[in-house]
Amino acid sequence: MSKVKNYYWDQAEKQSDEIIMNFCQGKITHADAKQQLSNVEGIELCDINEYNVDEVLDISLEDYNIKRKAI
Repeated sequence: MSKVKNYYWDQAEKQSDEIIMNFCQGKITHADAKQQLSNVEGIELCDINEYNVDEVLDISLEDYNIKRKAI
């Protein structure tokens, strides 16, 4: 892969991880998270798109809650 693609992929992952964590922690709503994710440049490199963004958020929230209960 090219260095440029890796750079955009890393940036998209960092931004999307932060948005998803804010959603899981209840800092932003589902609609806000969906909107913010759609504005991340290169989000398609993280395999997140308009068709699976709801599923990504729901699964992330489930995983977050399971991990929280385990602690």
